[in-house]
Amino acid sequence: MLQHLITQGEDLRMVPTDHDQLTTAVEKIREELQALPEGEDIARARVLARWTGIGLLSLGRHDDARVFLRQALDLAEASGNSRAVIATQLNLGDAYRYGGEAENADVFYRRALDGARGQHPELVDFALQHLGKHLMEQGSLMPARAHLQEALRLRTAKGDAGLIESTQAAVDRVELLISHASADTPASADGAAEAAQRSRRWTSWLQSRTTGSGRRPGGRKGFQLSGTL
Repeated sequence: MLQHLITQGEDLRMVPTDHDQLTTAVEKIREELQALPEGEDIARARVLARWTGIGLLSLGRHDDARVFLRQALDLAEASGNSRAVIATQLNLGDAYRYGGEAENADVFYRRALDGARGQHPELVDFALQHLGKHLMEQGSLMPARAHLQEALRLRTAKGDAGLIESTQAAVDRVELLISHASADTPASADGAAEAAQRSRRWTSWLQSRTTGSGRRPGGRKGFQLSGTL
């Protein structure tokens, strides 16, 4: 619905391909959602609420995004659509992660991964990728690498070039961070503190990149959203 207006920035987060066009498109979707008679066409309402949330998230409006994604999740749960529940949990995880609320993000990512492993194995690679990125931003580099490498194996088996490219970018990033951390971590408390400080600087840089809602360069071709699920 909005895939053509959202890409992956150099910080591996969702960003607009064109801020003004995405803003206009999100507003149209929100107007359609508001015009739906209450209690009718729940499936359509869920899709519209979810895409409104994804669009607002990509525009940097994290709080507003969470409102619509919560609505979408409630509708998915009420209708028993377990696949949509998992996908929306991943989006909510992103909304909390982008907004700097790591603990809440972690809850939603892990719920989504558990649900995917138990009910929808075709979504496991998406859940692994989201959780892996989250762990990477929190400085848990080895678990992040394990999750991302598993996602890459699954996506390689799927043979989807866009998904493979997106995950490979994340794997490359975590490998780089691990190599830097290894170089800066002698067997001493000072070295460990320096590695932790470097991780915090990385997280702060990511958050600063997504505070505003302007255009961000460096979009990655072939990126595919979990929002397409």
